[in-house]
Amino acid sequence: MTLNLIRLPSGTLIDGWHVVKELGNGGSAVVYLVEKNGKQYALKLARHRDASGDEMQTHARMMRELSIITSLSHPNIVSHRGSGYVETGNLYLVLEYVDGWTLGEWKERKHPTAHEILRVFIKIVSALAYMHRLGVLHRDLKLANVLIRKSDREPVIVDFSSATHALADDLTDGGLPPGTDRYRAPEQFSFLREHKDERRARYAFQVADEIFAVGAMLYELLTDPRPTEYRARSPLNDLTIPPAPARKANPRVPEALSDLAESILSRDPARRPVDTEVLRRELVELLEDPGADYTAPVHPPSEQRQREPSEGEAPAMPEPASKPRPHRRGALAAGAVAVGLTAGVALWGLSGTVPAPPVEPHVAPRPVASRAPSASPKTVSPDMSAPTPIVQGDAGPSPAAVLEEGSTVKPQPPEAPKQARTGRGQKAPPMPDVCKALPLVAALAAGCPGVQVRPEPFECPSGAVQAMREELRWRGSESFSVLIDDRHGVHERLWFSAGSEVVGVVPKGVNDSRQREVAPPGTRFLGGKVYLIPERTPLGSPGRVIVKYDRVKVPGKDELPVCFVVDTPAEELKDTAGRAFNGTIGWPVTEWP
Repeated sequence: MTLNLIRLPSGTLIDGWHVVKELGNGGSAVVYLVEKNGKQYALKLARHRDASGDEMQTHARMMRELSIITSLSHPNIVSHRGSGYVETGNLYLVLEYVDGWTLGEWKERKHPTAHEILRVFIKIVSALAYMHRLGVLHRDLKLANVLIRKSDREPVIVDFSSATHALADDLTDGGLPPGTDRYRAPEQFSFLREHKDERRARYAFQVADEIFAVGAMLYELLTDPRPTEYRARSPLNDLTIPPAPARKANPRVPEALSDLAESILSRDPARRPVDTEVLRRELVELLEDPGADYTAPVHPPSEQRQREPSEGEAPAMPEPASKPRPHRRGALAAGAVAVGLTAGVALWGLSGTVPAPPVEPHVAPRPVASRAPSASPKTVSPDMSAPTPIVQGDAGPSPAAVLEEGSTVKPQPPEAPKQARTGRGQKAPPMPDVCKALPLVAALAAGCPGVQVRPEPFECPSGAVQAMREELRWRGSESFSVLIDDRHGVHERLWFSAGSEVVGVVPKGVNDSRQREVAPPGTRFLGGKVYLIPERTPLGSPGRVIVKYDRVKVPGKDELPVCFVVDTPAEELKDTAGRAFNGTIGWPVTEWP
């Protein structure tokens, strides 16, 4: 796959559009803030040309986005301002620049009442009804793809890169169309299970799917006081267990509004409003209710305030505004959720089976320190725009400095001699019988041999930070889907022995465009060593399995030094091994802890 990695410096002129700065950089396009005639716009530049041989069909998708956006004219839909080609042949699309908050950010800042939420959703649904009359489906509705403009507080639907229309060609390789798993209707996952052996089967996205996504957005605003905070959440589209009624999750939600949200999120599409115009009318009817519960904030402002982290606790991480990526460290250090719902979609091509979503997924929550306070955030040189962020895991004071793009911090090579490696897949030296009789934590305290399971502090190999930043273009804020051990499948629960060595791999079927660009399927993580943290997590897992990889081999590139860590909950501990899902998430770091 040939990439045209165009990066336009400030001051570049494209057909009269003056580039001010880069706004966003994804796997399929780069978005810039541009000016023309004293006004600001957003310019979206495709990463690939028509003749690039792009597997993701980036050019074709942007051509479809262009055809859709030029056909729409609605005050609550981002508007088209121009298009063309740069000298390399890459297509660009100029859009209205919406200076605003995402829907989740607006909720936290405004502390809206039920009436105010209804007014916003009436306009969103009105825009969708207009689109649907023209045969256009957005297919990626979520809180991050609706902006509330700061100047007039109007909602604007943005990002039509996943949109389609009645006559559009099918550009999807997998069973499901592009989108965000949390907002998918449950019947999409039923389709995957029913057609798991049919590689050419394609789900036909319907208006009912769009309505479910609206219901998911509404439910999150009604029940989640801090929707932008990145943390583990219960699924909304479990095939068997529906989410709790909004009023049960938040007693301040008016009963009629809770009932409407419940019907929109029904497992049965026939129980949802028949189309978006009907949904709009139901929302308007609720807006006319003068009850006091409609005029009070849905959440007390004190609940929505981002609290300061307690001593030893990592700060909350904001939810990304772009297309969702695998969860970050802490809130999503758990592959269990990914295996339940996300893996069924992202790993469509890997396995012939798609498991039902888990009823009670075990995920690692935002960590709370159990011992001494954590170290203060790392300071950096004055010429850097921000300090290297610190995150930490369940076990308390174990922060890992996450790599930031543009960082000038270069760790020194480790001075401590390397320990002798245990062969791949082998267990660490066996424990004496007296130690085996002890619980793992007690064996650790007793100093039994063969139980050095906790990861020792390490620094990155020489050149790793530079390689991750410059050669691989990894950011510290991103994470990747990965199989811990490349010899086993994503759905397998494996026993990982402390001290054993594994080779990780990115599986086939990863849908995230950013990952497909910088860590595509087939990327192998080498030098992996398994560790255990035998301390119970707040959600009940008896411990955590941690794997540190020190090299990577991306297809088409030379082997490079890296610092890449996997941290996932252990379902069970036995001797010096932990049982966990093989399919999980990993991320680049600069040191441990």
